Amino acid sequence: MKTYWLIIAVLLLNLSLLLVNDYFPGTLAELGIPAWILFVVIAVMIVFSWAIVKPRREKKRYTIIFPALMVGVPLSVMAILTVLGGESHNGFSLASPVLWVGAAAALWISWLEYTRASEKKSGNA
Repeated sequence: MKTYWLIIAVLLLNLSLLLVNDYFPGTLAELGIPAWILFVVIAVMIVFSWAIVKPRREKKRYTIIFPALMVGVPLSVMAILTVLGGESHNGFSLASPVLWVGAAAALWISWLEYTRASEKKSGNA
C-alpha cells in the first residue's frame, strides 16, 4: 500500500516540476536538476508500478483514485502557475481544448473501468 502512494507521489512531484519548468523556463537548471532525470524517473516509476503494484489494480478504488489524482493535481498546478504569472511554452495551458478533452477522456475511461469492476464484484458476490 505504501509503495502505491510513493509511486503516485513521485510521479506527481516529477510532473509538477516539469510543469514549473515549462511555465517558468530555467527553473530546473537553477535548482540543478537535469530535465532528463525527471523523465527517467517517470519511466522507472511507470515500469515499477506495472511490475510491482499490478495486483492492487484489481481493487476498484484504485481505478478511480489514481486517474483523479493524475488529472486533478497537474490541472491544479497549472492553475496556480498561471495565477503566479507563468505562461506555458509547450502549449500545456488551461486554455488548451486538447488538454480538457484528454483530461475528460482519461476520467471517463477510468470511470468505465470503475463501473466494470463494480459490476464484476457484484456478480461475484
